[in-house]
Amino acid sequence: MMFKKTRNRIMLLNMVMVSTVVIIAFAVIFISAYTQERTANNAKLNYDMIPQITVAGGPFMYEVHEVLEPIHIETAFEGSRVSGFARRIMPDAGLSFSLLVDSEGNLVEINSMVDLPETAYKQAAFEAVKTSSRDLTVTLEGRTWQYVTSPVVVEFKESSNIAFLVSGAYNDVRFLDVTDSYRMLWSLALTLTGLTVVILAAFYFISRFFANRAIRPMEDAFDKQSRFVADASHELKTPLSTIKLLLQNVLMDDGMDRDLQKEFLSDADSEIDRMTALVGDLLTIVQGDSAPSAPGRGKAKLKTIADETLRRLIPHALKKNIAMSLVVGEEIEAAGDAARIAQALFNLVDNAVKYADEGGEVTVTVARAGKMARVTVTDDGAGISEEDQARIFDRFYRVDKARSRNTGGTGLGLSIARDAIVSGGGTLSVKSSPGAGSEFTALLPLYAGGAAEGEPQ
Repeated sequence: MMFKKTRNRIMLLNMVMVSTVVIIAFAVIFISAYTQERTANNAKLNYDMIPQITVAGGPFMYEVHEVLEPIHIETAFEGSRVSGFARRIMPDAGLSFSLLVDSEGNLVEINSMVDLPETAYKQAAFEAVKTSSRDLTVTLEGRTWQYVTSPVVVEFKESSNIAFLVSGAYNDVRFLDVTDSYRMLWSLALTLTGLTVVILAAFYFISRFFANRAIRPMEDAFDKQSRFVADASHELKTPLSTIKLLLQNVLMDDGMDRDLQKEFLSDADSEIDRMTALVGDLLTIVQGDSAPSAPGRGKAKLKTIADETLRRLIPHALKKNIAMSLVVGEEIEAAGDAARIAQALFNLVDNAVKYADEGGEVTVTVARAGKMARVTVTDDGAGISEEDQARIFDRFYRVDKARSRNTGGTGLGLSIARDAIVSGGGTLSVKSSPGAGSEFTALLPLYAGGAAEGEPQ
């Protein structure tokens, strides 16, 4: 549960960050496209072209200007009617029309390249007069039109006299069909939204996959540590309980036979030895986990280590009448921690002696194997089943628990040996079958003047 919460926090953090980046990126894309489209439409709407306007009451020369501030009627031409074509937009702008509208919203003139009913033009004129804002849209006949409104000044020239007739009382309103533009923007918005959903969904599963992969080593380490603590507690509890029971029997029975008392104390002493060995193995594992050896560092003389290992285990072999032999030629130097390699070989040979048959044989072979050194420990014991071989190097695992306890095994020897070999850059494997004995093979990189053979020196 703890690791699931951690995984979910990691995923939530990743999703928030990615969602933020994706949404901001797509928002920028959409706003940029929207702004560009509106700017392009405005450029079309603001195309400058002098309209053709006449005034009832006589022919005049004229010019039309766009002004920011309205100029009120102050001439003798007040009341005259202005007619003609309003200002046009760009010829290639697309579907469009323009209107000349007075201050009351009445249509003065229509210049259109589309066939719309008069009611549509009146609605457009009404919308234009109703609001003073620019750059707006209106829906006519099921299509969207963007429009812009500008006040108009008409300047009349007669001989040398100049008279201003109309200013601000009329508006030039230009309309551009932007239906396709808005559809494109809407399509873009839908596409970006769909991409956002797809990207976030894909990232969710990707994030979940990698979060699980990131959490799994921690889960495995935690489970391994929990099992280790539970197994260690169980292994320590058994000899302590036995010692306590034996001592209680000795203390409570004042008239206990001396030989029986001696036997009880001897059993307690054996359990203490077993517990001492277990504690030693536990300390070895903890030290190896906290400070693993660097692969390729150090030098181990395998012939010397093998000789010393067999010498130390001769007393144990003699008890079972087991013959031990060493097959080795020249001294072979392996890269790695000599002390840990010696301990690994001791555990392998000790394990072979414990499980070899009475009067059997244990053989240790040291040889070169290409750029590796190979150490093989062979016994002629009962062998190991294929099912047990898959777990033989697990901590506290015993093939035969009852026999292991009788021989003083802690279930940690092979695990310690494997960790020592692997930490030095080597491998440890087993080949066995029931009734045919066992063969443990350790491969270690050769020493090459400060580095493993084949590694940079």
